[in-house]
This record gives sequence, C-alpha cells and structure tokens, in this order.
Amino acid sequence: MGTLFRRGPVTFVTGFIGAALAATLAWSSVAQAQSEPPGRVGRLAFTNGTVSFHDNEQSEWAPAVVNTPLSTGDSLWTEANARSEISLAGTRIRMAGATELDMLAVDDTQTRLQVDQGRIDVKTQTMDPSQPYQIVTPRGTISLLQQGDYYVEAGSTQDPTQIGVRSGAAQIQGLNGQVLAVRPGEVGEVTGDAATPQLRTIHSAPPAQPTAWADRDRQISYDQPPQYLTAGVTGYEDLNQYGTWVDDSSYGNVWIPRSVPSGWAPYRTGHWAYEQPWGWTWIDDQPWGFAPYHYGRWANREGRWMWLPPQRDARPVYAPALVAFVGGVELSAALSRQSSAPVGWFPLGPREAYVPPYTTNRDYYQRINRPARVEDQVLNERWQRTERHDPAAEQNQPHAALANQRFATVVPATAFVHSQPVARAALQVAPDKIAAARVAPVAAPPAPAATVAAPQAQAAPNAAKPSAAPAPAPATNLATAKTAVADMPTFARPAALQAPAAPGPRFAATRPTAPATDTSKQALPALAPRQGVAPSELKGAATPAPSQPAKPGEPPRQQQAAPQPHAAPAVEPNHPPVPAPQQQVRPEPPKPAEVPRQQAAPQPLAQHPQPPQANQPPHPAEPPRQQVVPQPQPQHQPAPQEQGHAAPQPAQQPHPAPQPQQVQAPHPAPQPPQQPHPAPQPQPQQAQVPHPAPPPPQQPHPAPPPQAQAPQPQQQHEEKK
Repeated sequence: MGTLFRRGPVTFVTGFIGAALAATLAWSSVAQAQSEPPGRVGRLAFTNGTVSFHDNEQSEWAPAVVNTPLSTGDSLWTEANARSEISLAGTRIRMAGATELDMLAVDDTQTRLQVDQGRIDVKTQTMDPSQPYQIVTPRGTISLLQQGDYYVEAGSTQDPTQIGVRSGAAQIQGLNGQVLAVRPGEVGEVTGDAATPQLRTIHSAPPAQPTAWADRDRQISYDQPPQYLTAGVTGYEDLNQYGTWVDDSSYGNVWIPRSVPSGWAPYRTGHWAYEQPWGWTWIDDQPWGFAPYHYGRWANREGRWMWLPPQRDARPVYAPALVAFVGGVELSAALSRQSSAPVGWFPLGPREAYVPPYTTNRDYYQRINRPARVEDQVLNERWQRTERHDPAAEQNQPHAALANQRFATVVPATAFVHSQPVARAALQVAPDKIAAARVAPVAAPPAPAATVAAPQAQAAPNAAKPSAAPAPAPATNLATAKTAVADMPTFARPAALQAPAAPGPRFAATRPTAPATDTSKQALPALAPRQGVAPSELKGAATPAPSQPAKPGEPPRQQQAAPQPHAAPAVEPNHPPVPAPQQQVRPEPPKPAEVPRQQAAPQPLAQHPQPPQANQPPHPAEPPRQQVVPQPQPQHQPAPQEQGHAAPQPAQQPHPAPQPQQVQAPHPAPQPPQQPHPAPQPQPQQAQVPHPAPPPPQQPHPAPPPQAQAPQPQQQHEEKK
C-alpha cells in the first residue's frame, strides 16, 4: 500500500490548482478553524488505470487510493487511458481519461467543482435544488439546477466547452455574463476566449457514457435508492453488491458483508492516514469499505459481524473512524511491549458514543451521534467525563465495558503513523488483556508516553508509568499534539513522509501560481492543449445564445438577443445604407391610424429620436440609448430639422424609404429623393442606435411597420411644429 500524503492547513497551493482554488481554500481554511468540520464528503469509489491524488498541502501528485475521503482542496487526475469514479452523498461523478478535477468547495451547503481539462459525467440522486451545485470550466461556470444526468467537457485550445443534459436542467454563464439555459436533449456549447466568447445551443442528444463503464453499471447501481438508509450516506451504492441485508431481532435491519477473510474484524484491512480537518482517518481496502466505517455502528453476535446503519430520519454526518482507542503507557505495560509502543482500536458498538478529537462543539458532538440512536443521557454523561479527562470511570464496573473492546486491533506506533497496512503490522494480543486496557477519552490514538487514566485513578496502570515513560526508541521521534477536547497527547501529522510520485497534468507549469487578489472575482482555469481523445462531434441544429450579457448587480438576461453594450459601434459599419431610409421614415405621415402607438413610443425620446422609436417598439430597452445618440446631432443642425418638418410633405411620396429600414431595402427609387434632404442627416445617427435590435423586429413586420411608422413621424412633426 505504501504511505500517503496527508492534508493540513493551507500552507502551499501549487500552480495547477490555480488562483480560484487558492482563494477558495484560504476561505475554507478560516471557516473550518471557526466552525465544525463538514458532515458531507466525497469518496474515491473506483479507479482503472493510473489515477493521481493531490490535496491542498502537497507539492506533488501521489497515487490515488480507493475509499479516500474527498473534501475541499482535493484534486484528482486520470491519465489518458485511465478513468475513475467519485461518490458524493448520492451523486456519481465519473472522470474520463486525461481529466483533472478539483474540489473547490464540498460541504453541507454547497458543491463546487472545477474541471480544468477533460470530461466528467455527473448523475445526481439526492440533489437539493436550494443548494448551489456548480462546475467551473475554463470558459464559464455551469450550474446544475435539477436532479438529473449530465456530462461536461472542459474544452481545450482546440475543442469547445460543452454541457450536455440527458435529464434535468442546467445553465452555463460565460465570461462576459451571458447565460445559456440547457434543457433535456440539448448541449450547450461555448467557444472563443475571454474577450469574445460565443454561446450556442446544439439540438442534439448528448453523447452516452463511454462503453467502458458498462461492467461497473452492472455491478453498482446508483439509480436504486438504498432501502434501509438514506442516500445521503456516501458509499451506499456498494452495499447491495457486496453484502446482504438481514432483519435482526435486536437491531432491526442490519448489513452483513458476504466475503471476508477468516478472523476478520472491522477496521483491520486497511491503513490510517492523517486527513484535515479530522485528523487520523481510516482508509479501508475493501471496495465496499466506506459507508460501514464512517457511519453507523458494528455488532458481533456469535462471531458474526453486522453493521447497523444510521437511522433514516437523521441527517448522516461523516466521521473519520467510528472507533475507540487504547494505548499509552498503560497498554505498553499491560502487553509488555514497551519496545513497540503499541496502539490499538476497536469499532464502537450499538448506541455507544463517539467523541471526536478535532472539535469542542457540543452541538456537533450530538449531531454526529444522533443517527446511531445514542441516548441523550449517555451523550451528556460521556461529554462531561471527557471534559474531566475521566472517560474510563465506567470501566471500574466490568459489566459496563464497551461491547467490542475484546476485538481490538493493535499495531506498533510507527506502523500506525506511517500508514502501513494494518493486516501485516498487527500484533497478536490476548483478548483478556485488551479487554482490561483503559480506553482513551476521545477517538484518537494516545501518544506512547501519554496516560489515558483519569487523574484520580489508582493502582497498577499508574505504577507502570515510570518504567514506560522513557518509551522505546522507535516512538521517541514521533511528533505529538493535543486533542481539541480533553487535551490528550496524540500522534501529530508527521513532518515529512516519502511517497511514490505519480503523473499529473502536462501543462501544470502554465497555470497561475499566485492567489487571486480579489476573491470576489475568481479566476477560471486556463485553457490547455488537448491531452486525451477529441470529444465526439455533435450533429444537430445550432441556435446562438442571447448576446446581451448581464449587467453588474442584475440577474443575467436570457431573452434579449441584441448585444446592447456593443450596439452602436458594431452595427454602424454593417449597415451603411440604412441611415438614409431611416431619415425618410420620420417624414412618413400618411397613416395616422396608429397614433396611439406613436405616442407610447416617443415618450422616452421626446426630442428628436421619436421617429426611430416607431421602429423600436418591440425593443423597449433600447429607447434610452437612442436618446443619448440623437441629442447631440440635432444640436449641431437645429435648422435643418425644422426644414425637415416642412420638407416631409413632398418627401411623403418616397415613403418606400422607411421600408428599407424594415428590410424592404429593395426600393432603390425613393432613396435618391431621400438624399437631397439635408435636414435628416442628423437623424442617421439616430438610426445607428436601432441597428443592433431593429433587424430582427423589422423582418417580422415587413408590411405593417410602414403604416405604423408613417403616422409616427406625422405626429412627431406636428408636435414639433
């Protein structure tokens, strides 16, 4: 198995994690220091091929290990021909080859992932729509809005970014604020760069998952909700495949593993690793070995182990290992193994209290024990004894001993701290000696020179302290720390460990290394060259996304098609002949029947832009911009405008000119008479404003608009007169 790197406070963020992750980790680190650890975590559920792991403290990638808990600050990388699967409280996340995934924020209130490159397939079973579920990509942020089945292509310098919706609903927000909604059976696509992103919807069924997952789907099913526990228990999906549910007369529905080695006991086939913010965490070797080791309790009846799941009506809370520890000078003296500085542990039994060593939050202590049906009186008494450093008082009464203590597993302290496989390092210990050992006040391994006895305790265990205190040489170099509650000396995170190196993304050196100075504007990962296979080509009709980005402080607009911020400069060069016909649109007086419409439109543009308003009733958002543009022009030529009022009467004959505004430009004859009118020259600038939006509205109303436009100028001219 080898050793593992361990998490710790945020002290170093490598370049490939990026500025966004650095800012998130800094915030998360502070939050964890001020509050309780998250009760919701992910799990590396499956790997095939070379998969690498990286946390927020490592400077290099390390081999990923199945059943490693995943939380804020963790990253995974799959090589080109590899794949992996993450389980997150009822959500399945599958990573294709050449994919990098960062856990930006995973806690009880949100799920925020980052796909730097590659592809992931996400399927949710217990998604809470009230909590944000976001996936950050190099070209924008994807939000999953409903429970469903999705796939995400991060994109590259050669390939677009895509979000496909097999079921559910999602949206992607581009770098310029544009938002594209994606419905079932559609694929949202983003191309371009930060300066010129282009969003569109492809009306084509999203591609299916790779066929390589077929075998996994036949074994493990996320679709069927668990029958005897809530889907919020991370790792529930493996239980039906590897065990059997039985109705026990004493404990109700329990789960029994099918195939275990002879002499097996829980927490014996795996290793320990130090994981922040929890501390020492159990990593099991069995494919099903996650849920039964971080939730619920274990019971042994006539040599048969059974797992008691957490009750369904209580929200499950992740624990690093639901065990009690024995160790310190008392265990060394009892086992006569001072040279190995032994440390042992055993699974908590039904309704036994778990005392976390990493927090002093009593509410958290109660929540993590409530799903195990621990009585409030038991919880209160145990907490009080822990604060007095007297948790072993009940051991003075043999009938009150913990249920599974005689099944404890014991290893040398160095094997524990160095994350060595427990099955190979386990010591043979007589059950009666283990049963008589004192239990640590909290769920943490006692340091070799520590005492787990209460200050008032008497007799034999304390008598051995002087001889055991010098402790064996192998344990003297192990770093120690004190637990948050009870101040018990325990093993600290080792200062340095050697671990095998593992491959990572090839373009890591190009990623930013400095944290973002403005955390409100988190940087997105940089686009990288394609490292894996090219994404499948989609065939289907494509619809451009709305081009109007959201304004600061306002929700994104999804239905306005005109890019208003760039309307004036962009349209002017594209429609040079339009200004002339627009000049004649104002003189069109012959149709006064639509006067009420004209009155409604010109109100915002009371001065000179009233005529363009007649063309812009379908775009109410544009009139204010029209006011800004035409105002300076009439100031330069006030007299010609008055002439324009007199001239429109003869110019009413060339009324086909307004029609070119409505894409009836084929009328060339009226255009020459329009040119002689010098007065309307200021008005072409007024026509520049409608260019962004008028083309779409003018086309849907080819015939009627001339009538509506003709009366408008008449009224406007009359009012001006």
